[in-house]
Amino acid sequence: MTSNWANNLDILAQNGVLDFDAASFVTGQAPRYVGAPSAPPSPYLGPPLPAAPALKQPQVDEFHQKKSKIPSKQEQDRDLVKNPTWKKWVFGALAIGTLGVGICKFKSLNKWVKNTFNKINWKSTKKFFVDKGKAIGEFFKKGWNKFTKLFKK
Repeated sequence: MTSNWANNLDILAQNGVLDFDAASFVTGQAPRYVGAPSAPPSPYLGPPLPAAPALKQPQVDEFHQKKSKIPSKQEQDRDLVKNPTWKKWVFGALAIGTLGVGICKFKSLNKWVKNTFNKINWKSTKKFFVDKGKAIGEFFKKGWNKFTKLFKK
């Protein structure tokens, strides 16, 4: 037999899984050692592995945030943008002016839209869309008929 299976059994014995010489038991030979060996049976195997440390698992699934020092009022204010009052007034005036110009333009735009809709010939527009709808329907109908003919053969 090859020795790799014996090495695997020796590793199990070395780490405390087995407490006897399993390889000698399988082959019917006298045991090479009794219990977990203190020295590894092969020079290529390292020392026994240390026991796994006990992990501190939480009892409840929750998140504990680390408490940090509360920043002072100066540190909080340092990060904020401080606009002077005159900038606020100028921005307000520009916003109100832009709103006024927009309303005036909207009134003229509203007149243009109404005139444009009055110029449209709605009967010809309706006929155009009805004709195009029928053409699209015929296109898909012809395509479906061609597709179904492939499977009827």
